[in-house]
Amino acid sequence: MAVQTAGRLFAFNMWAWKRVFPSLAALPEEEYYAERPFFWHSLHGLAVHGFSSERNWLLRSRDGRSPQPATAGEFPTFAALHSAWEPLWDAWQAYLGSLESSSLTSTVTYRNDEGAGFSILLDDVLRHVVNHGTEHRSQMTPVLAQLGHPTEPLDYAYFAITERQ
Repeated sequence: MAVQTAGRLFAFNMWAWKRVFPSLAALPEEEYYAERPFFWHSLHGLAVHGFSSERNWLLRSRDGRSPQPATAGEFPTFAALHSAWEPLWDAWQAYLGSLESSSLTSTVTYRNDEGAGFSILLDDVLRHVVNHGTEHRSQMTPVLAQLGHPTEPLDYAYFAITERQ
């Protein structure tokens, strides 16, 4: 993958999250925090997990750190979570802008939440972060639609079309 392609995929990821956020923000608190059959227990937990993963992969890739995941308690409201996500995207854009093609073959070494060590190519990390966001938005959107707060279309093709307009 070229660095330019990674930047475009991250622009898509940000665009797609921004299309989900209005639906999350419109939910009554009891729906936003309600227990659901997700690994992350609620729409709030799932959103915090999405943010935490993007933050942790940046810190692993850019700084060589192995941070612990964020918890729902760190972001007691959607507004708090949303305000943390914007600077994270700025940091990702700055990091991606600093990369050269040869950077993509570098190895990211980290410890997971349980302390086990792993290594992965930066190219694969970048692909994973975007795919991970897509996975979790896809878990959220049917629930949001059932609750009467559907999102706008999130397909990459819509992103590409709107970027050209």
